[in-house]
Amino acid sequence: MNPLLRISAGVLLGLLVLVLCGVAVSTIKLVGFVESLPSMAAFTHTMMAILSLILMYLFSKGKMSVYGLKGVKLRDLILPIFVGLVVGGVFAVGGTLLRLDLSLKFLEQFSVLQIVVLICIYASVAEELLTRGFLQSFLAPLKTKGLTVFRFHLSMPILIAALFFGLMHLSLLTEGASHQSVLFTIISAIVLGIIAGFYRERTGSILPAIVVHMSFNVWGLAARILGDGI
Repeated sequence: MNPLLRISAGVLLGLLVLVLCGVAVSTIKLVGFVESLPSMAAFTHTMMAILSLILMYLFSKGKMSVYGLKGVKLRDLILPIFVGLVVGGVFAVGGTLLRLDLSLKFLEQFSVLQIVVLICIYASVAEELLTRGFLQSFLAPLKTKGLTVFRFHLSMPILIAALFFGLMHLSLLTEGASHQSVLFTIISAIVLGIIAGFYRERTGSILPAIVVHMSFNVWGLAARILGDGI
């Protein structure tokens, strides 16, 4: 497949998943099937995960390991966790120094336990299935192209999936977040996406990408707990 055509197809399929999730959530809100934000978040990410798995199955012709659904040794997860914590901490401190309000008002309707389960864990898994599981794997034939930063090869699939992941956070504008905060979040998400994509490509598994994502999100959870005075 032509590289430009492959990139366009992958991005459009990723956007289709996001649009279908948005339409589905709007529909269930309209009919009153689900009203609480935690329930809607669970529904959205469940649908995202299912649609991503369907795409992965179809394009891998059932060989899901090609799309990263395979295990790794425990030691292969230690460094990704550490890197996720460090980089997430750097951005948390950076946001504080810039005096950005990175708090999300809608999370006030979530308990700490719901944030842990639905945002830190479940959302991380669903988003990684879409970006590093489907999109980056779909673009894998282009991985010889890219750029080298400090001796690390960042392939085109890594960069495109990271950019897609970052721009997904434009949806925060609908939640009332400021333009500065959304821009900062997009930049941090792109960096997170590059790190997660690097480990996805290096190990051949999506698991390191998921643990990077989860550990990066720990800082948001910490901010919420401290904000509640717990």
